[in-house]
Amino acid sequence: MKTGEAFLSAIERRAKMFAPGAKATFRANEELCSWVLDPLARWADAAYGEKAFDDAALGYARYCLGVAQAQQIYERAGKYTPEAMPEIVSGVYEDEGYMVPYMWAAILIYAFWPSMIGHIVMFRDEFLRRLPTNATVLELASGHGVLSLLAAEERPDIHVTGLDISPPAVAVANRLLEASGHAGRVSFAVEDALRSGSAGQTVTYQGIISAMLAEHLPTPKPLFDSLAAQIAPRGLVFFSTALESAQRDHVFEFHRESEPLRMAEEAGLRALRMLSDASPATAQARFLPRATAMLLQAR
Repeated sequence: MKTGEAFLSAIERRAKMFAPGAKATFRANEELCSWVLDPLARWADAAYGEKAFDDAALGYARYCLGVAQAQQIYERAGKYTPEAMPEIVSGVYEDEGYMVPYMWAAILIYAFWPSMIGHIVMFRDEFLRRLPTNATVLELASGHGVLSLLAAEERPDIHVTGLDISPPAVAVANRLLEASGHAGRVSFAVEDALRSGSAGQTVTYQGIISAMLAEHLPTPKPLFDSLAAQIAPRGLVFFSTALESAQRDHVFEFHRESEPLRMAEEAGLRALRMLSDASPATAQARFLPRATAMLLQAR
């Protein structure tokens, strides 16, 4: 049976320049990273076969190189220089050739980037393990679906709905779902996350996941309004976003941790906990790419 080590082995074969960093992060946080990668390896092997691991490694390498290049452009320009939103939708989210490798990379960064380790700790220990029995959970922009599937793996009592605008991403999520054995409690659908929770919405959830979505939006305010409208009293929201981290489809530029916090508070949410971790950066860099996560609750 495949374990998370299969992803490391593939990176050592197919993405050698990124292997030392990935291996160091994994070894320093082995229990936590295995919590993410061991079930993923089983699902990936069942859904895609042995080829999945090399594809994931190549996608990870492509992603890391793209991030580095985008950050260099950001340093020179002094601001994000994203494509127009319609071009992003057609050129990124609906492009299977781009999205499938991107999806693998978006999974692996949780176990291989030091800036993401704290997010998994918060997601598992402070979000999932605090949800009430038989909770209903909504994931907005579920992408590859792995956070929803890990939620179902950790909590056999909960039900999860994942929504994403990208058909190729939902196809990946559904393929992994079929292999996971959680199809009775998890579902994925192609839907704009911001249409969820619109006027007249009556369904609320005990838990909502909004991971690395806000930076992809022209303005995140509607997202926070949607979170506030759909979270049940005393329910929990796991929210994360990127700050000063340029990528092809990052549109909204956060500079300070107080910015998403203020937006959450203005929407009627209270922050129970917040963390922000940086990626390695040179001393000469003007911008420090980092990842911020918050545990939110309705006021």
